[in-house]
Amino acid sequence: MAITEIVRGNGDDAPPRTGVRIAWFVAIWSLSTCVFFGAASLLHLIVPR
Repeated sequence: MAITEIVRGNGDDAPPRTGVRIAWFVAIWSLSTCVFFGAASLLHLIVPR
């Protein structure tokens, strides 16, 4: 998996370009946000009022 190759170690193998680092941050942040809202939506549908 590509993300484990970038995050491994103390950042010595991180992409040298700032734009790529920002893109990875935005991608990980947006994916985690989508997963959070998806789980919250499922929980909202499962739990009765």
